[in-house]
Amino acid sequence: MSADEAVPGWLVAEVAEGVQRLLVLRLEGCPPADTVQAVALAWADALWLRAGRWSAQEDAPRLRQAFRALAAHATRWPAPAQLWEHLPPRPEPLRINPPPLTPQERERIRAMLQQARRKLVS
Repeated sequence: MSADEAVPGWLVAEVAEGVQRLLVLRLEGCPPADTVQAVALAWADALWLRAGRWSAQEDAPRLRQAFRALAAHATRWPAPAQLWEHLPPRPEPLRINPPPLTPQERERIRAMLQQARRKLVS
């Protein structure tokens, strides 16, 4: 992703909601309320540049969780980098196990391995 790439709207919206959550806490160092849009854009840009990739489906819930946790732990206005400390990992993709081998498949594989061994030895 390049620095010129636009931050997606869903990311800006999630960050704006999180920044508003922090603003109502009126933490020490809190920016003025009338700058919420500029603060949200700056945070979204910083997050966009730091992550390798973002996905609305995977990452929007993670951002909501991170902002909630950050709000619960912050004692003064945080920097965007502090959000990473509270960002949960992406969910692991579902793993599909292959079906078990039939006895015929096992025998066929065993025969192929024996044939390969014979070729290697000779």
